Amino acid sequence: MTINETNIKYDVEKLEGSRVKVNVEIDQSEREKSLEKAYKSLVKRIQVPGFRKGYTPRPILERYLGNETFESEAIKIVARETLEWFLNKGNVTPLQDPYFDIPDSWKEGENLKFSFVLEVPPEFKLGDYKGLNIRKEKVEVTEEEINRVIEQIELQLSKLNPVEEGQVEKGDVVYLERVKEDGTQLPPMWFTLNGKVFQELEDKILGMKPGEEKEFEITFPEGFYEKDLSGQTLKLKWKVNKIWRYEKPDQETFLQKVGAHSFEEFREKVRESIKEERERRSEDKAFSEIMSKILENTELDPPLSYVQYLAENIFREFVNDLTKRGMSLDNYLNEKGITKDEFIRNVIEDAKNRIRMEMILEKIAEVENISVSDQEIEDAIREIADSEGRDYEEIKKEIEKEDLINTLRRNLIREKVKKFLLEQNLIEEE
Repeated sequence: MTINETNIKYDVEKLEGSRVKVNVEIDQSEREKSLEKAYKSLVKRIQVPGFRKGYTPRPILERYLGNETFESEAIKIVARETLEWFLNKGNVTPLQDPYFDIPDSWKEGENLKFSFVLEVPPEFKLGDYKGLNIRKEKVEVTEEEINRVIEQIELQLSKLNPVEEGQVEKGDVVYLERVKEDGTQLPPMWFTLNGKVFQELEDKILGMKPGEEKEFEITFPEGFYEKDLSGQTLKLKWKVNKIWRYEKPDQETFLQKVGAHSFEEFREKVRESIKEERERRSEDKAFSEIMSKILENTELDPPLSYVQYLAENIFREFVNDLTKRGMSLDNYLNEKGITKDEFIRNVIEDAKNRIRMEMILEKIAEVENISVSDQEIEDAIREIADSEGRDYEEIKKEIEKEDLINTLRRNLIREKVKKFLLEQNLIEEE
């Protein structure tokens, strides 16, 4: 930095998106020095006929390139030197390359005015993040819930056999054909008589035999998977085309398949599994409430480039997910009754909140000295290897090759901060 600091005047404007605009005025006395620097830069790069590169006299090079080229080069040099001075003076590390707004010329006897915009790490003060008194739901598991899960597991381990003789019973799976009064054939329907989806239809087809037809009026429930039939009352001719029935395993076979010595032991495993899942969901809900409170109490304007990058990813992933489900974005927006502009604003706000949350968690980790040791990293890699049934060294090499160690470290710190916030803010319900 060879520019004289006393010849620099500047002011700083705060912009949205964790950006600052620096308005600069350079005294005219720096013009000639800057033009000389421009000459030394240009003479090394420009070949003038009749002269060796790097040895063209300044007056010749000025006439060859023109005053505007010289002044433009001088302005760029001054702008870069001023930026370097500003960053060093304020110990600022920009998040992105700066955007310069500079003039085309620098007239003799005039001060040079220009500006640059920097995106900088946001400075913010954490709001309250302790003693927020968030209530955590009490987790209970009923015998009925355990029975439902066991029944579902029994079905998964059962064989589904066709029923050639007999009639429709509860628990059966049936293949139904449907015809309207005007002869229009509706798509065939697979239906399980489990008492959960369409009780009226179950009652109507109970006792029917394979190949039997029956005509009756029925009201399709609201939210039925066939949207054009949802909530409608129609008179249809129904035919039971095929019937399948579950053959459940005997108790010994069942216990072998689920890895339990007794039915009581398995019930306890199911109880603990349901409880663990409920506890996790309860903690996630409480953590979400804690973060909402902290976000309300913390003023933080996330960096614009971070928001743009994340918003683009959220938008792209959402559209890809819609495509996989056979739906276009326009159809989704029509269904939700919102415009594309409203949707994009929602995506941007979602991106801002996600970034705010991550920055707040990082700040809490810094303030509370929450960190992760190399041993904890190794333990986490071993846990991943064990869960995937693979060699520890193989997993470690993959993680190092993909440069994912820092990502793993951040995730582990995030989990520690989450545990810390739950400990500091939860009130157990009676």
